[in-house]
Amino acid sequence: MVVLAAGLLLESIAAAPTKLGPRSFKVERTQHGAKTRNAQQALTKSYSKWGMSMPAVLTASNTAEDITASNTSSSETGEVTNIPTQSDAEFLAPISIGGQTLMMDFDTGSSDLWVFNTQLSAAETKGHTLYNPNESSTFQLLSGQSYSISYGDGSASAGVVGTDTVNIGGATVTSQAVELPTTVSGSFVSDASSNGLVGLAMSSLNTVKPHQQMTFFDNIRGSLAQPVFTANLKHAATGFYEFGKIDTTQFTGSISYTPIDTSSGFWQFPSNSFSVGSGQVQQNTEGNPAIADTGTSLLLVDDPVIEGYYSQVEGAKYDDNQGGITFPCNAALPDLHLAMGPSYMATLSGDLMVFAEVGNNVCFGSMQSNQGESFQILGDILFKSQFVVFNNGDAAIGFAPHAT
Repeated sequence: MVVLAAGLLLESIAAAPTKLGPRSFKVERTQHGAKTRNAQQALTKSYSKWGMSMPAVLTASNTAEDITASNTSSSETGEVTNIPTQSDAEFLAPISIGGQTLMMDFDTGSSDLWVFNTQLSAAETKGHTLYNPNESSTFQLLSGQSYSISYGDGSASAGVVGTDTVNIGGATVTSQAVELPTTVSGSFVSDASSNGLVGLAMSSLNTVKPHQQMTFFDNIRGSLAQPVFTANLKHAATGFYEFGKIDTTQFTGSISYTPIDTSSGFWQFPSNSFSVGSGQVQQNTEGNPAIADTGTSLLLVDDPVIEGYYSQVEGAKYDDNQGGITFPCNAALPDLHLAMGPSYMATLSGDLMVFAEVGNNVCFGSMQSNQGESFQILGDILFKSQFVVFNNGDAAIGFAPHAT
């Protein structure tokens, strides 16, 4: 348990970046080893995170799995290695909290930084690297502060809050809010590769109460050379997150920007049209806004996009046993072109549209229905095809194809 020393009982504390000279910091990603992607687990986790209704087959498997624990003012830039796991089902990166290095999931769809820690029991932490606040000379508990993130299936991550020195690729915030769960859902427990989340959506979504806390990016961005971070999450290859700089060698052509809706708290933008292969552009008649989310593996889109694409894939069907759309693994898969705002179509190659083989030459699609929700989620499948710029200064998001 966290030692509640009297000198550490602080209600709130101002985070501050370390003062450093201009430089670049990156967080790279590398392959952790070949693992088979679990299609049902990925879809369940995606639907749960976004509160989408789930088919019965996914609800049953998720209920069986769920577990609850018992008990700088100078201009700078930064880049962090990002590591694909489970055959690219998840992208992880190393960060340092109080001098302790952990592999974390960088999540542009949430705004909390929480970490597996020594408050959790052995059963819930098996295989995880744990943060121990008692071994950090810079940890300070925030008295009276707590957090709770609820997911659509009723599971959650919740606990107490402190601050510590957080270093991502050499860029440091000395009093970053760090959330220490005392309860975590089974989907997180079973994913031993990841030891927590680094939320990179807007701070307005942070769940700490009674005093909402700032994200790492919002704490550091005032000292960055540019108020941006980029995601370069290539398929089966080392990529990176970079803070404060746009590396022009990592994409082809020019960045196409579209404004985001900051009121949502997400990196949200319009996506109203699409095309399949060499076919004509079609309107997405539902036209719900899209959210760019590095913390979701799949694409969860409006039904007109689902129908327009899979109608061109021989043998594609909704599979009751899998809870999603499947097709023969030898089916020819056309490219998908999705609108990123009004003026740019991102091309997702056909080979990215296979998420996993589920047996007997049957493959599970990387794109699934958003279950009639009022938003679409563009997860890691999009990022494997696009270099993405998150520009907080201009309230915009930008896309370009990866450099070849």
